[in-house]
Amino acid sequence: MFAAEGVRLLEEALKSGLNPAKIYYVPSMLAERGLTLVRQFASMRVETVPVSERDLSRVTATATPPGIFALFAAPPDELQQLYRVGMRNILLCENVSDPGNLGTLCRSARAFAFDLVILAGQCAEAFSPKVVRASAGAIFGIPVAVAGLTAIEEFVRAERFAIVAADIGGADSIDAAVSALPEGRMILAVGSEADGLSAELLRLARHTVRVPHERCVESLNAAVAGSILMMECYDRARRRTV
Repeated sequence: MFAAEGVRLLEEALKSGLNPAKIYYVPSMLAERGLTLVRQFASMRVETVPVSERDLSRVTATATPPGIFALFAAPPDELQQLYRVGMRNILLCENVSDPGNLGTLCRSARAFAFDLVILAGQCAEAFSPKVVRASAGAIFGIPVAVAGLTAIEEFVRAERFAIVAADIGGADSIDAAVSALPEGRMILAVGSEADGLSAELLRLARHTVRVPHERCVESLNAAVAGSILMMECYDRARRRTV
């Protein structure tokens, strides 16, 4: 199970078709927007339980309880189970241990039409409260798989994907790298803030790319760099369809 708090996050869950197993809420703390949400879930046979503000504060992770708290069944995280034929852009996060960075990357992946997120190495837990909040609920709408490098290497070969690695010493622009992919199936790999991608993953990469910036800044935040690269992929795809 995993938890999510607040009207906005639960609205995103509803929008993505992911219903909670149970909702706890404080009626006096919710405006009409929140009460309407509770009624919507109740109409879908989700168990909704009114509780006191004191009781809700015991289980919420935020300093100020938002008035509504939901429990969800953990979704599957097997790569082969989540992959679908037709997926073309996948985000791979390796050792992204900061929940804020991981949640932001998942939010950007959703915004820029990536089909799947893969977590490798020592990443933050995808559905921990901080990651869910940082994703602003976008994580409800994109499948997240967990896989080791051996499984990723086998997947790349079997499904004919190419890994494009974000690296501070990257040789190509993302546009040049994507243009050179014969199959058009890409896994964009982003590493940890401190150490970047592992040598093993860089070995699997067909291209290394970087975000150009002024030398007065040594490097960009991992979530910022990954988001810029995903936005450039999205913009390139849009230009091709015009």
